[in-house]
Amino acid sequence: MADTLRKPLENALDQELRRIERYIVRVWLLLAGGGVLFALVVAAFISRRLGLTMAAMAAVVVGFFAVFDRMLATRPLGKRTPLVIIVIEGVLPWTFFAALYFTQGAAYALASWVPPLLYAAVILAWVTRLEPVAPMIVGLSGAAAFLAAYFLLVHPHLPRGAAHSILQDPPLQFSRAFTLAGAGVLGSVISRTLRRAIGRADSTARADELFGKYRLVRKIGAGSGGSVHEAVYCPEGGFERRVAIKQLHPQLVTEPSFVEGFRAEAELGARLAHPNVVTIHDFGRHDQTFFMAMEFVDGLPLSKLTSRMRAANVTFTPGVVGHIGRSVLRGLDHAQEGVRDGSGKPLHILHRDVCPQNILVSRIGEVKLTDFGIARVLGEAGETSTRTIAGHEAYMAPEQLEGRAVLGTDLFALGVVLWELVANKRLFLRENPAATLLAVLSATAPPVDPAWDPFFARALARDPAARFGSAREMLAALDAIAGARSEDAPVKLGDLVVGFSGATGTPDDSLPTRREVSLSVRDGERIP
Repeated sequence: MADTLRKPLENALDQELRRIERYIVRVWLLLAGGGVLFALVVAAFISRRLGLTMAAMAAVVVGFFAVFDRMLATRPLGKRTPLVIIVIEGVLPWTFFAALYFTQGAAYALASWVPPLLYAAVILAWVTRLEPVAPMIVGLSGAAAFLAAYFLLVHPHLPRGAAHSILQDPPLQFSRAFTLAGAGVLGSVISRTLRRAIGRADSTARADELFGKYRLVRKIGAGSGGSVHEAVYCPEGGFERRVAIKQLHPQLVTEPSFVEGFRAEAELGARLAHPNVVTIHDFGRHDQTFFMAMEFVDGLPLSKLTSRMRAANVTFTPGVVGHIGRSVLRGLDHAQEGVRDGSGKPLHILHRDVCPQNILVSRIGEVKLTDFGIARVLGEAGETSTRTIAGHEAYMAPEQLEGRAVLGTDLFALGVVLWELVANKRLFLRENPAATLLAVLSATAPPVDPAWDPFFARALARDPAARFGSAREMLAALDAIAGARSEDAPVKLGDLVVGFSGATGTPDDSLPTRREVSLSVRDGERIP
């Protein structure tokens, strides 16, 4: 596995280092430009011949790297640094050494600090590129070039007698050559070590952040039961895809009821395959927690979008409301009528928590229903009973407060959502949960629009038998409302999502935290 991961990492690292190449070239430009100025000062005040020679050489270096910088601006490098750069950088210190020898003499060239500084800069440049072989080549060839220049050129012309210094004798030069070679080897070791450290860091990060084949990117939601992260699906094939990872809090793993509920949500959600329902891709366990991988919706929950629009005094057009309603109804129709068990029998899945927090709207105008965490499968009688009341209290149907759920329960909740979008205000929400639940049981929906009022009268009927008989029937009634259908509604909704998304990358700009009411029907005891 490590070898499989190494090649993509090496390729990616090489690509990034090629981008750094331009900065290295610009550093050489800066150094060479400074060398021209310094050489001109030397020519004016110390040695005209030396200064002009050094200035000419530095100017040539400036010209070469200026041309190369221009090339990099229009055409990126390949995988490796061009050979011409390797040669130019490698001979640069010894070219200046030769210039010092021919202009100032053997002793001056041997004592000058310019060639060693240039040599150090060359080694540093290769370490920066994380090239493990080049520093060693530069170091060994540099040591050999120095010894050859010393014995062939410098040593025969060194001064004798009182002007001679022990610092000019061969033993010290062998020591200098050894230092040059050692610096190259050390640079090679450092480059190789850094590459390996990057590889180990990547492996450690993957071990810490990967749920199997998923790399966590950022947290986008949290609640009492778990958290949701934006993640990247990155299998061994090398491709990537954005997903959302929902994970159970580790402290809940010891509670069998929470684990079974989480598993049931994943199993039920995996059966749902519809454009208006968030897809469940995967379920598994990693370290001390369970997780499920879901489709990532790049946008906002409808709750966040509506609250921001109300704050800005912006309202939805009837066409956009109709688009949202139709999308959710298509998803509900699929859940209620389009899902089969292993024997082909319809499951009739009831969401039980249809609310703006669980309706996601994307930047391209998609609408998707999510979070089937408390969903139930209807029985033969088209009804299910539950021990607890769970969900967002302001969108519960009256029968939910009795511990019952029928086909029309989700339709009632969607009716509340659409009423609030048309009226641009909340319907049943009050100052506390108890008052909200009382409003659900007793309050009526006031008229909002003559074109919509008959639709809401059926959708929000307290008696389930008086509501629409199915999501398909409710969809047909929605289509009949004047102005509720618009061809450009998805575009308008996408523009609203983009306009009200706020700062990109904030943790709360995607999936929301769910707030639940969970009450025992049997004895009134509150269940955490």
